Amino acid sequence: MKTDLVEIFQTIRAGLQPYATLGYTVHENSETGYDLYSEKNIETNGEKVTERFFAGVYINGAEVEAKVNVQEFQSSNQNLSQFDDEKSGLIVSKLDNEKLKEIETMIEIINIHFKEKEWV
Repeated sequence: MKTDLVEIFQTIRAGLQPYATLGYTVHENSETGYDLYSEKNIETNGEKVTERFFAGVYINGAEVEAKVNVQEFQSSNQNLSQFDDEKSGLIVSKLDNEKLKEIETMIEIINIHFKEKEWV
């Protein structure tokens, strides 16, 4: 069980980093934040979109936030916290293998949705 925020952040970030080789672009890579965006030019509802948040992990005060883009996707996970209109995720202060697997699965599901919509 990991309780150190930096260790939790680094563990989740390590799981996100391989997605940078799958068509996502790193926008933030700092000691407290790491996120990836799709920069594929697409048109949605007649509006041109040049970048779209995919996923990120951030140290925020006394917790780590693992966020994903849930815009236009349905989620039945009642454990997700809503951060804004397009970002939901998990707030983590302790990380065990089960919680890490949940985060990795959440990220992979969003990756599959991005591929299906041809956003990446």
